[in-house]
Amino acid sequence: MQTWEQIINTAMLGTGKRTLGVNEMPPALADAVVQIQHNTTDKEEQFLQMAALAFNFRQCGILPLQKEGVTIDKAAVEEKRYCSALAKQTLKDILDSESNSLLQFWLQQCKSKEQVVTPELVPLLLSVATQQKKLQNLIVACCGKRGDWLSRFNPEWDFSTATTDEEIWQTGTPEQRKMVLEQLRQADPATARSWVQQTWAQEDANTKVEFLVILGINIGSPDIEFLETLSKEKSRKVKDFALWLLKQIPGSPIVQQYWQVLQEAVTNSHKGIKVHLPASLDDNIFKTGIEKLSNNKEYTDEEFIVSQLMQSVPPASWEAHFQNTPDVIIRYLQKDKVGKKLLPALVQAVVTFKDQRWATAFMQNSSVFYIDIIPLLPVNEQEFYSIKFIGQFAENIIEHAIKREDTWGVDLARAIFIHTAQNVYQYNRSFYSRYIHCIPVAIVTELEKCAPTEEYQSRTWSNTSEYITTLINLKKQTIQSFND
Repeated sequence: MQTWEQIINTAMLGTGKRTLGVNEMPPALADAVVQIQHNTTDKEEQFLQMAALAFNFRQCGILPLQKEGVTIDKAAVEEKRYCSALAKQTLKDILDSESNSLLQFWLQQCKSKEQVVTPELVPLLLSVATQQKKLQNLIVACCGKRGDWLSRFNPEWDFSTATTDEEIWQTGTPEQRKMVLEQLRQADPATARSWVQQTWAQEDANTKVEFLVILGINIGSPDIEFLETLSKEKSRKVKDFALWLLKQIPGSPIVQQYWQVLQEAVTNSHKGIKVHLPASLDDNIFKTGIEKLSNNKEYTDEEFIVSQLMQSVPPASWEAHFQNTPDVIIRYLQKDKVGKKLLPALVQAVVTFKDQRWATAFMQNSSVFYIDIIPLLPVNEQEFYSIKFIGQFAENIIEHAIKREDTWGVDLARAIFIHTAQNVYQYNRSFYSRYIHCIPVAIVTELEKCAPTEEYQSRTWSNTSEYITTLINLKKQTIQSFND
């Protein structure tokens, strides 16, 4: 089409040097071109209108590709019930709100009730899934048979063709594989490990590390054999991460080696705690990430080495060693000059081995508040201590709170909002949108009480609280639509 070439030339030269004439346009458009020239004298406007006219004329003349003998089967009949009209409207409102957290919440509710979206929403959700890869499995489940059928006609939607977890693991996208492996690791750790072993040789170093991160979920003695074989890996980061995981398994050889050293190195007498490394210490222990020289002038080299070893030994081991309970051991170490230096390492061990009993003992007996212990406590204690210490450790407490999958209590949400309302630039609308799944519906009546005293902050909070109210109402509506 020569007309299109003339349009491109004119666009490149500019209308100041060249204009389109009637004779350069298709004869069928002559009358329309004359009308454009009559209605406007502006060269740029004339050019744009004529180019748009030619573009549409060109598009109308293109015939779709045809292929003989192609047949398209109908989508299979849905086996699950369609979601309600209220649920459908709520989904549309959530998509308009652009809150991925709310969308995930809606999809989880839909899947848990074994329902699917109505056909007209399937293309919309599949398009969302191309951008929000973490939601792909949920979206596939909520699109049902129609989603499986429709994905055949768009390569970008091919993630919906796998129907079982194992198929997703074998043929899914990298993000899908990680998601299905994580879900399986939580439910069936042994099978998840076997899947990783089956494909291990095919994976690159970065993927191997990502899979090892997932194997860190429910890590235990059955994983020792596989992790020890990774000492022969070519990649240093794979070997280092595997060793780090072994240090979290009480029965692993590396942990047992550390404990044997500690039993000799840490002794207790009427004069207090003494630290002295055994003369028979195997120098190979320093090839496992243990540093020889102290980087803290308050610690001797021996105390520094012992502190590092303690971090990778279960806290319960010290009960037999000191022949006492966690409460007594903690109180005793706090009063001892050397023992006080070892306490942070013991806290790290509590976190590493997720020892809830020792976590509670530290909270009840320690004169120092250790923020990293909070996630190990029962939910009611987590919230009690979070509210108690939020004034001193607000950012740390909020960081732990947003990692929870359950809903906060109203009192904790109020305490968090009082802080976030005073830091509007750090905690903007996207913060509340991202973590709406944690925010309790009942907090909506408490939002005014969270307002800052400063006038400019109060005005900003007023606008933010309106947005939070909208999100909460959508969350409430989602719950209602799947429970009626």
